[in-house]
Order: sequence, then C-alpha cells, then structure tokens
Amino acid sequence: MLPSVPILSNFSLFKIFLKLGCTAFGGPAAHLVFFYQRFVQQLKYLDEQQYAHLLALAQILPGPTSSQMGIAIGYQLKGYPGALLAWLGFTLPSALLMTLAAMIGIQFSNYFSADFFHVIQLIVFSVVAWAFWQMLTTFCKAKWQYLLMFLAGLLVYVVPLGINQVLAILFGAFAGLIYHHYFPQQNTLKPVAKESITAKKSFAYLWLILFALPFVLVPPLQHFFPNLWLETFSGLYRTASLVFGGGHIILPFLQQDFVATGLISNQHFDLGYAIAQLMPGPLFSFASYLGALLPLSSSTVLNAAFATVVIFLPSFLLIFGALPYWSRLMQQPRLFQALAGINAAVVGLLLYLVVQMGQKYLLSGLDIVFVIGVIALLKSKIPVWLSIIGSFLAYYALLLILNHSFY
Repeated sequence: MLPSVPILSNFSLFKIFLKLGCTAFGGPAAHLVFFYQRFVQQLKYLDEQQYAHLLALAQILPGPTSSQMGIAIGYQLKGYPGALLAWLGFTLPSALLMTLAAMIGIQFSNYFSADFFHVIQLIVFSVVAWAFWQMLTTFCKAKWQYLLMFLAGLLVYVVPLGINQVLAILFGAFAGLIYHHYFPQQNTLKPVAKESITAKKSFAYLWLILFALPFVLVPPLQHFFPNLWLETFSGLYRTASLVFGGGHIILPFLQQDFVATGLISNQHFDLGYAIAQLMPGPLFSFASYLGALLPLSSSTVLNAAFATVVIFLPSFLLIFGALPYWSRLMQQPRLFQALAGINAAVVGLLLYLVVQMGQKYLLSGLDIVFVIGVIALLKSKIPVWLSIIGSFLAYYALLLILNHSFY
C-alpha cells in the first residue's frame, strides 16, 4: 500500500465493492474501468504499475476476469480477509438477484408461452454472437489464430466426447507453443517492482495444490459415491477452472453439464442467461440461478449459495497461489505463448456455440432480422439492459400480433 494513502478498513473495502456490485453494469470491460477509476484515480490505494500487473494476472488466469481483479485488489490491500470481502461485496447483489429470478421463474414458468421462450432464445443467441465477434477481434490477430479458432470449433462439433471442450483448449495451448517456437515473439510487459506486490510467497504453492486436488479426487468419488452434490461441484468447478477469455464462454461448458444431462431445461437455462445480462456485477453469478434450480436440498437459497461459492472457488485458489510468484512468471514467455493459442481456441468454442444455437433458434427470416437488430443495439451506446428489454418486448409483441392475425 502506498504510505501517503489513509488506512483502509475491511468494512470500508467491503462497502466500496458492494457499491460497485450494485452499479457496475456493462460486463467485465466496464468493471475493470470502474476498478481503475475507484482504486487508482480516486482513492489512490494502487498506483498505475500495481494495477497493470494485477490486471495482467487476472487476464491470464482462467476464470472471471473482473471478479479475479477484485479478489486480487482486495488481497493486495488487505490480505486474505480483503480478498473475501471484495468478492462478497461485488458478487452479493447479482447473486441475490439471480437467485430471486430463479425462484420467480419456477413459480411462473408454466405461464410463459412458446413465443416468450423463443424470443429469449433469440436474445441469448444475439448476445453470444456479439460476444463471439468481440472476442474474435480481440484474440485473433494473426492467420494462425484464425485457423486454430476454426479447428477448435470443428473439433468440438465433430468429436462427440464429454471432454471435447477441454481437448480444444489443450490443443490451443499446444498450438500456441509450437507456433511461437518457430516464430518467437517477445513479451513486452515490463516486470513489476518487488515492493509493489505485497503477497507472501511462504506456502503459496499450497493454494495451487488445493486448486488441482478436485481434478484428482472428485472423479473417483463420483464413481464410488455418485450424487448430485458431487456432480454439481464437478461441473461448476471444472467450468470455472477452464474458462479463458470472458464470462460468455461458460455457456458451452454449463450447457454440457446441466442441460445436456437433463438437470435443467434448455428454456430455463436460456431464460436465466438472458436475465444475467441485465444484472450488475459478475456474469458468473449465473451459477446462483442454476444452483437455485437444482434439487440439491430442500433449501433453494442453500443450493444457490453452494453453486455460487463453487464457481468462484478456483479464482481464490489461483489468485492466492499465483500472485506471490507473478513477477517471476511474467518472465516466462511460454506462458503467454500458450495463452495466445488458448484464447484462439476459446473463440472456436464460441463459434461452435453460435453455429449450434443458430441451427436450433433461427426459424424464419424474421428471426434473422431480429437478431441483426439486437446485435446492432448491443454495438451501440444504448445501455445493454435497455437494449435487451426493449428488443424483447418489441419482438414478443410482434409475434403475438402475427400469430393472432394468422389464427
């Protein structure tokens, strides 16, 4: 912490992040701007260099970038309690709202018509298509990355394996290493000064061991003691541990674990994801919605809380384990080489999802026009929540009029 800055209490840190959790609309890119304005420009608890290197770590790790940035800021300023309070403040508003949305949806889902869910599906498709375009322009800068994106999407589309998405990510990492072996590029990010990272290295590696343990222990436990708690933990933990590039990429993973298995209906899944776009705070709070729909126990709130904790757990373990070694890790070019390939492969996963959803959801030329219109609204400066709600109401009303006229 900078010596000239007043002491920050744990409660003050929690209040700052709670306010951000209530007002931070616009997705991860906007969240990072809010963090920068609050902690660097206004409060000056971090300097430019500290923020840049915390951000680099949050971006290179799998998981929700903005949430991990919040955890890293809290950890940098107030240690382990600060990390927990930062996450709790930032996540609590959206988690509560998503849990409430699931409870209301369960009560009233029978009253929703087929047209209602169809419009929701088209909006979700529009959001994913727009996210795909954004990630494509961000992560695919060279011809080899475009080729890798296509091959990763083709791999998931053609290979009918439960781990095909994991294989695509591993394929991306390997391809990135191979390409940069023959066409080396230098990492231009400057190393951080030793004093700007306050995390202690003592026993930090234990957090990384804890991060890896579920991948070793949970599969045999599922084999010998199959139950929904372990299945839910495995799906959410694996998703959060393998997601690179943004919150939207959780969709294919979660669909595979919860929709394809029949635990959650496709209609409820799409409805929850559409609602998540309207929420402030992290998109990963979608897990709160899913947990509330799962019959883990008789308590909907407990189920939602369990799912929320599990999907964010890898972020804590990775930040606690990697931050103390970050200065050294930044000197390893292979880390960034593999990430370049992983990011391209992740775009391929979204490409596969766009193709799959387009085949199921686009039923008419009018649907295509609507999707194009929604993407145009998302691209504009109109708030996302207003674009989604306005386009939904307009198209749903149009379908009701057309269907009424037809009959």
